[in-house]
Amino acid sequence: MGAILTGLCTFVGVSVYRTRRQADARLSEVRELAVSANPTAAFESLRQKYGSELLPLGCDRQTCQYELSLSNRNISAFRIVPFTELNIWFTVYQGSLAWAMVEYRSALNSPHRPVVHVQEGMCAHGCGVRFDVNPHGTTPQMWNGLVEFDTRATAQQRNAALALNLNCLAQFGGCHDIIDLLPTMWTRASPETITSRLVGLSQRLEESHAFPSGDDF
Repeated sequence: MGAILTGLCTFVGVSVYRTRRQADARLSEVRELAVSANPTAAFESLRQKYGSELLPLGCDRQTCQYELSLSNRNISAFRIVPFTELNIWFTVYQGSLAWAMVEYRSALNSPHRPVVHVQEGMCAHGCGVRFDVNPHGTTPQMWNGLVEFDTRATAQQRNAALALNLNCLAQFGGCHDIIDLLPTMWTRASPETITSRLVGLSQRLEESHAFPSGDDF
C-alpha cells in the first residue's frame, strides 16, 4: 500500500511540474509575440514547433484560426484539484497574425466557474484597442474577466495582462474568481466586490464622459 501511495504522489508531482512548466512556456511565447518585430514569422515558428498540437480550426476567404490547448487533466483525474485549462487561439488575417486570445478557466463544482480572456492584437497599426479591462472599477462581477491590448500597450499593461496565476493548475480547492486567476489585474475591495488594478479605455471613458479618440483603436 505504501509503494502505491508513493508512486501516486510521484506521478502527481511530476504531472504538476510538467503542466506548470508547459503553461509557463506557452505564456512566455505569447509575451514574445507581443514584442516581436515580425509576429507572423514568430507564429510560423510556433506552428513548426508544436506541429499537430496546434490544431487548425478552419479558414474562410480571409481568416484562419488555430488552437493550442493545455490542462491539468492528469492531476484533476484524481479529484485532488478542479479541472483547469489554458487555451490559446491564434487568428491569421490575410496571411498575417492578427490576434492571440488566451483563455484561462477553472471548472469548479459551483454555480460560478471563473474564466479570464486576454486578447492581444498583433497588427503594427493596432488591432482592437490600446488597452482595456472589464470588469473595471469596483464591481460584484468576479467570475468573468476580459483584458484587451495591442502593440501600443505599455510594458506594464502587457506584463500585467499575461501574468496568469499558474498555481491554479495545482491548487487544492482551485481558484474561485478572476482575482485568483489574474491577480495583477484585479484585487478584492470587500468580501462581495472586486476592483481593477489598472485603468483601461472603458473606465476612462465612463469616468470622463468623453468619446474615444482615433488613437484608442
